[in-house]
Amino acid sequence: MKILFFSVSAVEADLIAEWSASHHIFVQTTSESLRIETMKMTATFDAIVFYPGQQFQTDARLYQQLARNGVQCLSIKSTGYDNINLTYAKQYQLTVTNVPNYSPESVAHFTIMSILMLLRHLPQYLDSKITVPLKQGIGTELTDVTVGLYGAGRLGSLVARTLHFMGARVIFNARTPKPALTALGIAQVDFETLLHESDVLSIHVPLTDLTFHQFDYATLAKMPDHAMLINTARGGIVDTSALITHLTAGKFQGVVLDALENEDTQGFEMNPYYQTLHAFGRVLLTPHIAYHTSAAVRDIVFTALENARETVKSGTSANIVLN
Repeated sequence: MKILFFSVSAVEADLIAEWSASHHIFVQTTSESLRIETMKMTATFDAIVFYPGQQFQTDARLYQQLARNGVQCLSIKSTGYDNINLTYAKQYQLTVTNVPNYSPESVAHFTIMSILMLLRHLPQYLDSKITVPLKQGIGTELTDVTVGLYGAGRLGSLVARTLHFMGARVIFNARTPKPALTALGIAQVDFETLLHESDVLSIHVPLTDLTFHQFDYATLAKMPDHAMLINTARGGIVDTSALITHLTAGKFQGVVLDALENEDTQGFEMNPYYQTLHAFGRVLLTPHIAYHTSAAVRDIVFTALENARETVKSGTSANIVLN
């Protein structure tokens, strides 16, 4: 069995070597990303571990060539697999797996940190080139706000419970009942109520056809003018152009974006939205690092490799997206 691992960082390389040695499986690593130009590298490998760029949404040649090269499994090293075209993957009989669970504390703690930073106006202080006067902005305590969560899966639920025990009023919107949360007194509300009542709104859902631009101009307009918005999920859930329009008009007390539209293809600082958003002192931008802790990276690497191993060995995996 041979596995090829793309876009390997220095941290990942050590973990891959550890896993490879303990499982006696050959894993080739490369810092290159997987795209049409690097496709020839996949020849003779049974499985690949990678993060798909947007090219994988529309270019059937990628899937065709992977199948021709003998690849059986596409092991996605993330929870989201929105860039994978499942129709093409199925057409060329490629199994797709993902990493649905990895250290939820990583993103949860980053989210809570972001909320506290916004409540104390820290983005303005951090980004200012001059000393900000002491009384320019007065902070708000967590116990005085309603925090709304859009999505309450494993990660969102952890954020909800933590904020609840820290003294915030927490509400959430989710597709299914969450009795463990409601038993604590955390209210499950409809989407309209979430928008109207949230002083702080944090997004915790995957990017799908249903959630793409869920926060468009009309939706954002329903939020209070003083509201704060945090997105540590996927950039495409927020209509960035609409958000910029609202920010220009003075809406939103603070925004944290760890995910930005088109970040996969254009990087972060080269993203056309980056400079525009960066000009707003009350906006904090981070380059998709909410998950990036040693515990989370370890979970991701080991799970992605296990998915590849199980799929090639037995034809199935606990984390099958498409078989």
